[in-house]
Amino acid sequence: MNLLAKKFRRGVLVILSALMVISCEDPGKIGLLVNADNGIIAGNYKEIVLPTSVVQFNPRKTLEARSIQAGQYFNPDFGTVTSKSYTRIAPTEPVITPSQNAEYKSFELAISFASLVGEELLNSETHQIDIYRLAEPIDTAANYTRLDELALMPTRMATWIFAPLRDDTLRDQNDTTFILPLDNVIGEEIFQRLQAGDPMFESEAAFSEYFRGIAFVPGGNNRAIFQIDPERLIFVLRFNEFNSDGTPIARSYDFVIGDYGFYHLESDKAGTPLASIMPDNTEFYPPDDYRYLQYGTLMAIKVDLRPAYALIDTLPFMIVNKAELLIDDVKQYGEYMKPPTFLQVYFTDSVNYKWPVVDNSGRFDSTSVGVNFIMLQDEEKFVPPGFYLSPLSSFYSPDNGNYRINMSLFFQSIYNGDFHDENLPFLEEQGQIYLFGESSVLVPQGTGSHVFSTPLAVHKNNIRLKLYYTTPTGNN
Repeated sequence: MNLLAKKFRRGVLVILSALMVISCEDPGKIGLLVNADNGIIAGNYKEIVLPTSVVQFNPRKTLEARSIQAGQYFNPDFGTVTSKSYTRIAPTEPVITPSQNAEYKSFELAISFASLVGEELLNSETHQIDIYRLAEPIDTAANYTRLDELALMPTRMATWIFAPLRDDTLRDQNDTTFILPLDNVIGEEIFQRLQAGDPMFESEAAFSEYFRGIAFVPGGNNRAIFQIDPERLIFVLRFNEFNSDGTPIARSYDFVIGDYGFYHLESDKAGTPLASIMPDNTEFYPPDDYRYLQYGTLMAIKVDLRPAYALIDTLPFMIVNKAELLIDDVKQYGEYMKPPTFLQVYFTDSVNYKWPVVDNSGRFDSTSVGVNFIMLQDEEKFVPPGFYLSPLSSFYSPDNGNYRINMSLFFQSIYNGDFHDENLPFLEEQGQIYLFGESSVLVPQGTGSHVFSTPLAVHKNNIRLKLYYTTPTGNN
């Protein structure tokens, strides 16, 4: 489409727009004030099945997420999904130095789960998460990704066996906290160092030189991945001190989750429709004609908008009343594997690598933010390429089983000649999009779409653009 011609048409479009009231309904309810048969204007409606594919991004770092999660589940489309977490623990202030006559009592962990993603669970069905001490330190300068793992000590510190479901009710962190006894050999050694005034308790870094950290790994036959709230994970060292008459006085000293850690998340897709997908931004076409998205593993659906551009190119004068991207008849997996709550549109180029900027200018902390409704992502954060274009997003409708993403502003703007700077990624005839979850610009790894393993599946024919537009009669 010629840009000059589009700019020229703006005056014509303004004149036409004065003749009508724009509505958001179907073709018979567009709300025109002029009858379509009077020879002046006509309301039109097109529904376009858009070409789509699946793209799995290169693994991104998970160090900033601070998500504690562990478990495993199986899904016939996504395979066996497994998660582990590695984290440092930190001493709290003020540091308590036990008296010389104090005696070690126990070492415990208070733990509860906040949420889960997984298969349908049975009442009183037990799950197991094992807790290990790390055999190697966490490198705070490393960009650990979801595929990285660390070596563990051979002996478990604790085993957490619990039943998530009782009386058809999920037992979450609001009503259930589990107290796990930890390895007393480790606990007594920590107590002795605390009692001796060892300076390792002065900081997380100093303590980690001795203790290194801990890992949460799935054990047994888990059928879910459990999210554990780091704020509610407390390691408690208990000991007794004695008053002058020998009466014991219970004391305790707490440790909490440290500032450094990462999670491991992978999916064994053998035997699934996604078995041949590559985690390198390459477009993939599943043989079952479904399109798949998965949080955490950064698998997105790519949608090609070129058929919509082609339609617009055939109409020399038009007004876009409404444009809506519909993702319909989403596959249902069950209570604990619901579709993503929220989907958002990200633009990219034809080879899935183009960033919205090519240098260090125009990022989220620059004066360029807000131009053409853009909030840029920072490529140094290892996030999927693209940019945010508000309000191109939608909440999932459980009643209708779909997402409806309003793209009216974008198509109205592109038809009016906007978004054609050659330095921008949505060049005419090239602007393609990803469907993925929400993502924070500052700390994307801390967003649910980069952490949870929430899945989505939809048939390729159910990803459609619904376009409502008005043209002079004879141009529809």
